[in-house]
Amino acid sequence: MAYESNTKYTMTTISFKTDDSLKNILETIAGKKGINLSAYIKLILTKQINEELLSITENGLTVAEELRILESEKSDKKHGPFKTAKETMNALRS
Repeated sequence: MAYESNTKYTMTTISFKTDDSLKNILETIAGKKGINLSAYIKLILTKQINEELLSITENGLTVAEELRILESEKSDKKHGPFKTAKETMNALRS
C-alpha cells in the first residue's frame, strides 16, 4: 500500500509554524525544482509517508499490511452483535 495523491478527493489545508530559515531553504529548493512551496512540502510528506508504510513493525508486517488488516476488520461481519440466529449462521458460512 503506497500513498498516492489523488485529486478526486477533497483537498485540505494544513498549517504549521517553522522558523524563517527553514522556510527560505524549502522555498529555494522548491524553486529549483520548478514547483511552489506547497507542492514541495506535499512531495516531501508523500515520500515520508510511503517510507513509513514500508517499514516493518514488531510483528513482522509492514505498516501498510497492518492498515489493510485493520480496514478489512472494519468491514468484516463475522463477529457480532447479530440480531438473529440466522444472521449469525449466515456470517459463519460466508
